[in-house]
This record gives sequence, structure tokens and C-alpha cells, in this order.
Amino acid sequence: MGNKEKALMFVGTRDWGGLERMLGSLSNMEFRRMERVMREEVLTTLENGLFWETLLHIIIYKRAAFLSGVTAVGHLASDGSLDFGTEAVKELHQHLKATAPDALVKMCNMMMPLMRTEEQAWGLLEAFHIENEVTRLSILLKVNSPLSYYLIFKILKLIEDKVIARKCCMTLIKRQDDMAFNAVCLIKAYFGLEDLPARFSLRIEQYELSHIDRDFNTFEHVLNGKRPKL
Repeated sequence: MGNKEKALMFVGTRDWGGLERMLGSLSNMEFRRMERVMREEVLTTLENGLFWETLLHIIIYKRAAFLSGVTAVGHLASDGSLDFGTEAVKELHQHLKATAPDALVKMCNMMMPLMRTEEQAWGLLEAFHIENEVTRLSILLKVNSPLSYYLIFKILKLIEDKVIARKCCMTLIKRQDDMAFNAVCLIKAYFGLEDLPARFSLRIEQYELSHIDRDFNTFEHVLNGKRPKL
């Protein structure tokens, strides 16, 4: 039986002690290979509850090696079964908060690009207690997607800070792509920002601003350079 099959067996029976003993018996080369196997071939096969239990135990065992396993969450986000409301998620947050609080933001940075819905994205931030709005923005600004721009816009509306809004625009302008420029146009129009160092083709009328973020589909429609459907 190969190491992958052993890992699947221990995970399937929730034999965490057996999994740790197996990992501890590996050579340095085998262990490095096992990091990839756990991330790409084991965690990606697990249903939500077992996924979080497994991730919790391997991160407790060796955080530096297995924290990147959170990127395997993509299959749960894609099929809609992702649920952050498990006891293992709560324990993972508590463990990292006590042992490596910086890892909480790092983990969210890795998972946010994989979120597919507004509910999933907010759920991620809430589950790992990323409550500071500026920190939330810093995570979302690393993601180049319509969903991230929608959430950035909603947070900026909530905090109503032109200085922060302008900083967000400056970050997005550096991307030099159409979607980022259109996101800047939306923020610029809503907050009345001036003197941004770029030229924009999207024009937003004042009467349209109240309709832009009524739902994600409307926002994405405008983000793609189309007029909002009133």
C-alpha cells in the first residue's frame, strides 16, 4: 500500500494518530512529496466535514508544511457544498489564533480566489474572524474577479472613507486591465474621486449609482462595460 492509500485509509477512518505516525515515519523526500499528495490528491476528494477535520489535524501536526492545503477547498466551493459552520473550522481558527495569528490572513488570502459566491466569501472572512474592514479589503484586492470587486465596492460604501477608496483605486489601476479600470470607474463615480492617474472609458450617470450594487449580477453587468438595467 502506497503512502497516498495509507493517508486515505487513515483519513477515512478518522485515525489521526495513525496518520501522524505515518507522516512521522517518512523520509524528508517522501514527506515533501506527501505535502503535495495531501493537498492535491487527498483533500480534494473529501466532503466538507471530513475536509475540515483533516485540514485541522494536519495543520496542528505541521502548519508550515500543510497550511497550503486550504487551497484544496476549491472543489467544495465549486459544487456548492462548502460550509464554514463546522466544529473543525472553529477549532482551526482557535488553534491558529493561539499559535500563529498571522496565518489566519495568509490562509484567507489563499482561499479567497476560490470562493464562488458572495455568501462563501463573507463566510470565509467571518469564520476566521477577519473583522477589520481594511484587512478585508487587503485580502479582496489581491483577487482579480468580479466577485472581489463587488465585495470591495460594498465594503467601501459601508465605511465611507474617500482616502481608503482612493488607495483601493490606485491598487486596481496598477493591474492595467479593463475589468480593473471599470471597477475604478464605479468607485470613482460613487465617491466623487478626482485626479486619478488614468483615463477611463466607462461613464456612470449619477442616477445609475443607486442601481449598481443592488445585486451581484447587476454589478457584474456594469463591470463588463454595460449600462445597468434599471
